[in-house]
Amino acid sequence: MWPVAWDNDLAGAEKGNVMGMWMPRYLRTFAIFAAIGLLTGSPGRAQDDVADVPSQDIRAGGDQHKRYFLIGPRAEAKAPKDGYGLVLVMPGGDGGPDFHPFVKRVFKYGLGGDYLVAQLVAVKWTADQQIVWPTEKCRVSRQAFSTEKFLEAVIEDVKGRHKLNDSRVFTLSWSSSGPAAYAASLSNDSSVKGSFVAMSVFKPNQLPPLAQAKGHAYFIYHSPDDRTCPFRMAERARAALSDAGAAVRLATYNGGHGWQGNVYADIRRGIKWLEQPDQSATSDQGVTTRPAGSVLLSDSFETGDEWPDGWQRGARVKGVRHMWDKKTASDGSASLCLKKGVRKFFPIAEFSRTVPHTGDARQLEVSVQVKAQRATKAVVDVQFLNAGGAWLSHEWATYIGAKEDGDPPVNHDWKAYSGTVSIPAQTKSICIALQIYGPGAVWFDELTVGYAE
Repeated sequence: MWPVAWDNDLAGAEKGNVMGMWMPRYLRTFAIFAAIGLLTGSPGRAQDDVADVPSQDIRAGGDQHKRYFLIGPRAEAKAPKDGYGLVLVMPGGDGGPDFHPFVKRVFKYGLGGDYLVAQLVAVKWTADQQIVWPTEKCRVSRQAFSTEKFLEAVIEDVKGRHKLNDSRVFTLSWSSSGPAAYAASLSNDSSVKGSFVAMSVFKPNQLPPLAQAKGHAYFIYHSPDDRTCPFRMAERARAALSDAGAAVRLATYNGGHGWQGNVYADIRRGIKWLEQPDQSATSDQGVTTRPAGSVLLSDSFETGDEWPDGWQRGARVKGVRHMWDKKTASDGSASLCLKKGVRKFFPIAEFSRTVPHTGDARQLEVSVQVKAQRATKAVVDVQFLNAGGAWLSHEWATYIGAKEDGDPPVNHDWKAYSGTVSIPAQTKSICIALQIYGPGAVWFDELTVGYAE
C-alpha cells in the first residue's frame, strides 16, 4: 500500500488541483514513481547511505504547523566566514518523512558543505484539501498562513541557529510545489534570492505581478518529453520572467516528468548557477540549456485591458466577431477567438502582435493550441518587416481547416498545431497574426514563438 501522502498528492491532481495538472488515471502509477523520484531510486531506498547525515525535526517559531527538517551542518564542519547558504526544499508532495531520504541525498551528493537544507512539511489544513502548497493568492479552507509566510518563518528560525549568507538563500521545488516557489519569489520583501523550479507548471494569473521578478534568479529544469506538466509552460516562464528583468536559465533533460539521470549533479549545477547567474547558453554533461533569447513570444492571453497585453485587433470585418474569450481556454482562463458567420474568404480578420528580431537566426518555430468549430480556413501568419517597418514577406506557420476542395470543415477540441518558417535577411521585426479567412470559429491559446535550434 502506498503512503497516504503520495496518494493524496496525485488524487488532488486528478481532481483538477489549480496548482497542478489533470492526470489520467492510467498515468497514476507512473507519476507516483516519477514525481517523488523513485525512477532514480531516491526516497524508496534504504537510508544506509545517508545515516551519517545530521537532521533535526523542528517547528519554526514553536508553531506546531510550521514543521521542517533542518539537514546539516555536519559535526566536524567549519562554518563559512560569510555564513551558510540555505536551500529550502518544497517537495512535489506533502514534504513529509517519506521524502526525507531523498532530501538528505540532495544535501550529501548535490550540495557542498557550505549549505544547510531545510525541508518544509506542507500543512494539511482540511481532509479534502486539493492545493498541496497554498499561497497568498491560491488559498484553501482554514488556511492560517501561506507557503510564502511559512518559508520566511523557516528562514528566520534557521538564522536563529546558524549564521546565514543572505545572498545564497534559494528554494528547490518540483511538480506541485513549483507554483508556490514562483509565488514566494514574487512576494514583497522576499528573503529568497534564487529559485530552482523543476518539472512544474507556470500560471501567471495565479501569481503576484511578474514585475516583482526583477533582480531574482530562476533555474528552470524541465523535460521536453513531460506530459504531466507541459514543456511549453517552462518556456513561457523563461520568456515572461526574463521580460520582467529576472535572470533565467532553462535547462532541459530527457525522460519526461520526474527526476531523471544524474539528479544530484544537475541540482548542484542549478544551485551553482543561482549563485552567479548569467544568461549564456551552454551544454553541461547532459544538461542542455536554451539561450535566453530563443523564445521571442510566449503568451496565454491572460492579462490586459481591452485586449490581451501587446495584441491588436485587426480592422473590423463584416460578419466577424473578434473576442477575448475569458471562459474558454486550453489552460488558464482565456483565449483569443475569431468567429466568421458569412461565407466569404475575404477580407481577412485577425489579431496581431509584433516583436523585434535581432541576431542571425534564420528559422522560427511556432506552436499554438487551437480549438475549431466548423472552421473552413484559419492560419497563424508570420510576417517579416525591415528596419523601416516595411513588409518583406510572410509565411503561414500553421493551417487550420479544409485543405482540398470538398473537404468538410474542421471540428475539434484543443489540439496542438506547430510549424517552422524561414526568416528573410534584413528582418528587424516579426508580426504574428492569428487570422480567419472562411466561415467558422477558431480559438487560439498557449502560443509560443521561438528561434529554431
